[in-house]
Amino acid sequence: MKASIKSTLTNIMLMAVTIAAAIAIGSQAPQLYQKWKGHSRSGDFAVHVANQPHRLTLYGTSTCQYCAKARAYLIHAGIPFNDRIVDKSIEARDLFSKLNESGVPVLISDKKLVIGFIENEYSELAAASAKP
Repeated sequence: MKASIKSTLTNIMLMAVTIAAAIAIGSQAPQLYQKWKGHSRSGDFAVHVANQPHRLTLYGTSTCQYCAKARAYLIHAGIPFNDRIVDKSIEARDLFSKLNESGVPVLISDKKLVIGFIENEYSELAAASAKP
């Protein structure tokens, strides 16, 4: 009888530890995936800057604090950009959805995009897009 109780308690403890580990790993999965994926990618993003006054387009929302920081940085640095607010414009939302990105801000040139607000990557993208 004691062996049976000990075995049951051991199994319960193993299940509890397994569940706790799964929760801990699962909560970190999005951040780990983003680190693995990186904050930028190359491709043909010309549709996002075509027929626009500037060579860079920023996708963001009206309520995102990181989007506000990104806008403020671009304005303060004198970097011209097309501001696409996805929660205020159906056209912006439709174009943004084609990127298959889940978060904002996203800064795009015709050949590269940067996910999130990363000041040095914004500067590099702006410098690269300024070249003819």
